[in-house]
Amino acid sequence: MNKKIVTILFISAAFFLNACQKNSDVFVPDPGQNNTADTTWKNTISATAPVFSLHTNLLLEPVRDSFEVSPNPVTIITANGVQITFPANCCVGSAGQAITGKVYIEVLLIKKKGDMVLMNKPTSSNGRVLVSGGELFISLSKNGQALQLAPNAKLQIRYADVLPSTQMKLFVGDETVPARFNWLPAQDSNNNFVNAGLQFYEITTNHLRWINCDYFYDTTGITRSTVSTGLASNYTNANTAAFVVFKDFRTVMALNADVPERRFLSPKIPNGKLAVVVVLSKQGNDYFLAKETITTGVNVSTANNLKISLTPVKTSLADIKLYLSTL
Repeated sequence: MNKKIVTILFISAAFFLNACQKNSDVFVPDPGQNNTADTTWKNTISATAPVFSLHTNLLLEPVRDSFEVSPNPVTIITANGVQITFPANCCVGSAGQAITGKVYIEVLLIKKKGDMVLMNKPTSSNGRVLVSGGELFISLSKNGQALQLAPNAKLQIRYADVLPSTQMKLFVGDETVPARFNWLPAQDSNNNFVNAGLQFYEITTNHLRWINCDYFYDTTGITRSTVSTGLASNYTNANTAAFVVFKDFRTVMALNADVPERRFLSPKIPNGKLAVVVVLSKQGNDYFLAKETITTGVNVSTANNLKISLTPVKTSLADIKLYLSTL
């Protein structure tokens, strides 16, 4: 082989490697996978869909503690600063049997908007915008079995927050549709309510698992519009999640799947607000992130919708979490 041919082959190889490097953030299926990206939008998402793996891998770990159930009230302060007072004989098992002795507690307190994205717990109630004073998760167990609160038992919860609002009401998490978490107003206001102190909230509740103190933002007289995403065809509701994160108040809205239009679409949200549209996706074994700062209601279409074109970029889970911590 003469020197001229060798030189040509070397230059061709260099161009090829350079092209591969430039496209390193583009989705490429792993070896053994179907080489055709899945572009199907689904009315019902399988529990094995990549989007559920995405959410699972972003979850925050709860704080774990324990206490002794006894005929006397017990107060604990968890490592994340949540004070909880349990009434006497507060727990029962799945069959309603009284529980005594040591029980274990898991607690999450979510006040950062990025953490609401990580936990896939947006602040909306049947599509209406909520402003949150903090989302809480509390579970009890013994010997690996989930416990319930005894009849008439109520928890007293207290945690610090800056500039608490007296408008806050208590909401409880509706987990019946895994792909679309929802907050519902607590119906029993005598046993479920929020008091705002100088720099803290106090909650009384007879609910375990997810609770949230909020107020409705989208009252009458507010002009509103929607936001939708423009994404490549391989970003579907089976592998992707999208959110609008507001800058100036503690609100995160999910963009839900509009299957016929093959897009993610927000509920109606207030106009004139600075926000960030965040898109997260799991493609093969890789994760992707896109973000775009917007002012809601600006340059909307005749359908009163703002379409945001986004190009997700391959990003490690650690860097996704780092970015979300800045929101």
